[in-house]
Amino acid sequence: MLGTAKQHFGDDIQRGRDLLAHARTLPAGRLQGDILRATWMMAVGACDAYFSDAYADLIARTLRAKDLQPSVNLPDRLNNLKVPVIAVIRGSSSWRWRMAARELIEDENVLSLEKIKQLFNHFFRKTHKIISQETIEGWLLHPHAKTRLFGITRTNYRALTAPDKAKAKKAALDKFGECFTEIFQRRHDCIHNCERPKMALLPITDTTVEKRIQDIEFLVNRCHEAFLSEFPEYLRALGFNGATRARACN
Repeated sequence: MLGTAKQHFGDDIQRGRDLLAHARTLPAGRLQGDILRATWMMAVGACDAYFSDAYADLIARTLRAKDLQPSVNLPDRLNNLKVPVIAVIRGSSSWRWRMAARELIEDENVLSLEKIKQLFNHFFRKTHKIISQETIEGWLLHPHAKTRLFGITRTNYRALTAPDKAKAKKAALDKFGECFTEIFQRRHDCIHNCERPKMALLPITDTTVEKRIQDIEFLVNRCHEAFLSEFPEYLRALGFNGATRARACN
């Protein structure tokens, strides 16, 4: 489950790292700066592609489960999904559902945390929503977590009292959102105005780009883990039996 989405993300983020390595062989100047900007765009593009592929994968698996166990009712969003005629006539069951899932995501990008939550919280239990105050603690305390993403170190967070931890989680969630708003917005600026949001070209360094790659990997890896954990629970809550869940998640 989600193996293709994750593999493609790994391949694409490595393409970004290769661009970064090449940029570091060049003298400081316009060409190096533009290759660093291309690296930033590649990394954010890898993120966008992962979430698009992951969403299509989970939708397709849900529809596959329905195909295996027709008595289970699905949410209206899925029940009302239009399947292309050519997919129904010619496609295998698996491909048919994947085509249908693609229709839901085809005209969108997934370049905001709010969009990620909007798409994927559908697959989560109420107390386990993605990127929420209830679940951010596990991310904040993760060994790969960076202080720049949450505004607090793991050590300092652990030392807080329970009421202060509640405040810190809210602040950490806000900080995390601000970081990714900046990451995604800079990608938009690179694409839409050659990174001249006003008049002057924004400065960029290889160190900053390397950190943004790390941040994007952190986001995708934590979400990937959460999807793998929650999707079987989602199918269970809908009423699918163990045999169906095993086949749909395989």
